[in-house]
Amino acid sequence: MSEPIRILQWGMLGGRGGIEIMIMNLYRHMDRSKVQFDFLCDYNAGKLAFEDEIIEMGGRIYRVMVPQRESMIKSRTAMMQFFREHPEIQGVHVNANFPYALPLKYAKKSGMALRILHSHNSGSGASHEHNDVIHNTKQYIRHCHSAWQINRYPNAYFACSKAAADYMFPGKPYTWIRNGIDTQHFAYDPTVRDSMRKKLGIKPSTSVIGFCGRFREQKNPLFLIDVFAEYHKMVPDSLLLLIGIGEMRDQMDERIENLGIADSVRFMGAQAGVSPYYQAMDALLLPSLFEGLPVVVVEAQCAGLPCIVAEEAVSSEACLTDHIRFVSLQNTAASWAAEMNKTISQFGIRHDSSKEVRASGFDIRDVAADLQNLYLNVMGV
Repeated sequence: MSEPIRILQWGMLGGRGGIEIMIMNLYRHMDRSKVQFDFLCDYNAGKLAFEDEIIEMGGRIYRVMVPQRESMIKSRTAMMQFFREHPEIQGVHVNANFPYALPLKYAKKSGMALRILHSHNSGSGASHEHNDVIHNTKQYIRHCHSAWQINRYPNAYFACSKAAADYMFPGKPYTWIRNGIDTQHFAYDPTVRDSMRKKLGIKPSTSVIGFCGRFREQKNPLFLIDVFAEYHKMVPDSLLLLIGIGEMRDQMDERIENLGIADSVRFMGAQAGVSPYYQAMDALLLPSLFEGLPVVVVEAQCAGLPCIVAEEAVSSEACLTDHIRFVSLQNTAASWAAEMNKTISQFGIRHDSSKEVRASGFDIRDVAADLQNLYLNVMGV
């Protein structure tokens, strides 16, 4: 094969969220002499996450999509023209957090051989954030239309977990694509832990509770703060370390101020490299309303961290070690805090769990190799 097959990826945005990180982890570990990624986005999209790195690796970014709300005609003609002009693209891989398959419609009409819909989440913020009847009716109509497209246009279905598959394409046969990580990079290292805590000015005795993700409704950040406030009453020498940014930051600041715990909470912003922060933590807290299979839980387990997570959101496929404790969102913040305190107290000596994570099939090298073979096999290469 003289030229690599080119797979067009949809789902990359400007922020470094879970989908963006996952796509790039896969891309970095592909044999790019065999498989190359290109990226599709809206005609007016700003700079994508990792855009400079994408271009360095030989990827191309196509700003061609026209939203249907702007023009029904242009949304169709722009995509059809794009596929006619780029016969070298041999597959389309749509990565979605919500029911969506529109690019695959035009890929099918253009005769594209490989049309993948990949579900990365088990719910939508729409069902949690609104009680308005008109809004919910519009959402229902949109969902029905998306379901029709999902049933008609993809010819391969991928999901990060069973819950994510059941959410987006219930009853469809699907391929489980694990949310892989670089297990060597995230392996527990006591030397890094000590140096990072010194850098952050954290005493060896301080219990550090961590969160890594976007500050949005899905992640339930206000409840997370309530849980930490209860834990802080039990363990006064404790600190909440928050890695991320998001639209709920102002509400979080207000909640923290009202609870009187401002001196025990640190916002670290968005971080390109989160591994050292996992090393500095003593537990990961994730009371999300819904998830697919959160990469942060895989990373944290690899780093030997106990993880206290919402049983309604985090799927059983995330249990790669004995580090996870599931707690119901029906429980109070005080109950969550008590479980977290118990888990940390009984955890024992922290150790490197990277071999367990890799043995479970979550090393990114293995996941990328499997996906690469899927691409090549479907294309008959």
